[in-house]
Amino acid sequence: MIFVNEADIIRLGFKPGQKADVVSIWDDGVERRVKGFTLLAFDIPAGQAAAYYPEVNPLVPLESTGDGSHTPTSKFVAIRLEAASETGLILAKSA
Repeated sequence: MIFVNEADIIRLGFKPGQKADVVSIWDDGVERRVKGFTLLAFDIPAGQAAAYYPEVNPLVPLESTGDGSHTPTSKFVAIRLEAASETGLILAKSA
């Protein structure tokens, strides 16, 4: 599941409870996608989303690291939601 502001779910053309694919936005030619996540309307600021790890680890580009810590920026990953293509699969592939 992915926690999303209900107004965002509706604005993006989805319905609460609908399945969606989550795709990270990172300009390195690699598609990072997790599939079949349930959109859960949650009291979260507009424009934000939250999900559990390790299920969304594949969305984190390992080249994106924190200043000073040099650890992956797991707590800040830009994403987009797409209509679910298949359920329950995790996929990372080069473009």
